[in-house]
Amino acid sequence: MFALFLLLQAAAPDIVVTGERLVEEQAKCARGECTPLRDARATIALAEQRFRSGEYVHAKGLLAAAISRNKDKGADAPRAVAAIYEAMATVSLHEGDQDDYRRAVAGQDKTLRDNLPADDVAVQASATALGDMWIKLGRYRQAESTFRGIEEQALAEGQAYPAMMAGMKRVWLAGALGKMREARAMLDALEQRQIAQEPGFRTALRVVRLRLAVRAGDEAEITRLAGTIAADKDTPPILIWQPPYPSDAIAEANNNARAFGGGDVLPVRSSDVASIQWVDVGFWVRPDGRIEEAEILRGSRSPAWAPAILKQVEGRRYVAKANLGEEGAPGSYRIERVTRKNRYETPLGSNIRRRISAASFEVLDLTASEAATPPPGE
Repeated sequence: MFALFLLLQAAAPDIVVTGERLVEEQAKCARGECTPLRDARATIALAEQRFRSGEYVHAKGLLAAAISRNKDKGADAPRAVAAIYEAMATVSLHEGDQDDYRRAVAGQDKTLRDNLPADDVAVQASATALGDMWIKLGRYRQAESTFRGIEEQALAEGQAYPAMMAGMKRVWLAGALGKMREARAMLDALEQRQIAQEPGFRTALRVVRLRLAVRAGDEAEITRLAGTIAADKDTPPILIWQPPYPSDAIAEANNNARAFGGGDVLPVRSSDVASIQWVDVGFWVRPDGRIEEAEILRGSRSPAWAPAILKQVEGRRYVAKANLGEEGAPGSYRIERVTRKNRYETPLGSNIRRRISAASFEVLDLTASEAATPPPGE
């Protein structure tokens, strides 16, 4: 959510404010008294606080106003403006407004591409954002076309990093859609590129191949590859496999009916409005890659699906750490925000667009130095 924001923090640590000072600082920016950089830092920080507290609509309003103030200032502060769009995209996705999500991703991409050179790290890092957006929206053909276009253009321009990133996204997407032969062929080709020999990409490609093996149920390949991958102790845990998230039965039934040209089994009524439901899950990833002590840290009022989320987290497997034999190594403590997925729709019999429940969940890693502290007594 806040990748570009973290870069802004690193660039200007003297502006970091919290609590009432943060509210006061952001209020100055709302009155137009801040530079785009200061506005981005104060507004995103306050929006993050509101988001973490479950106030998604408030956070979204703060960011929408900041975009309105700064959308014409991309030439002066492209990274700051893009960071506001990035935060807006994440909040909109969790709140359920897919139109705002799509506009924010497009705004972030355009701001960076129009105002920074193609080889800038921010441009390269955001190169696949549009494809990721199409995946989130369930438009897989559009995602594949986007990733392929990015990869081909990057190769033609000699940009190895974005070409590899887009290529790996294509492999992942093909595997997720069950096109295993195509996915393996693309992965074989990626491993022949010179950049594939860099340590980071070498590990990433092995993880991709391992995930394909897991999806295909190839136990021999899983065993072989698992022995070649060991994450460094200072890197975040690398997920190999996870069980599917629980789904909403009504939303799934409606989706299946639509896929076959029918109407909703249980249509949304003109008076229906879905609430925002969320939980924060804390858990240990032990050095051997297994999960322990998963628990709900906080959340909206008693969501009935919370126990199913704990089971999902407990069933995950991560790459084992390179220091597996180090005595007393606790592993890595993680915190994730899980939000029940919604979408906006205008029900029959109404002219008002509103949130309705959708299948599955949105997940965001909230782990940060100040947040990923185990509960007292750990």
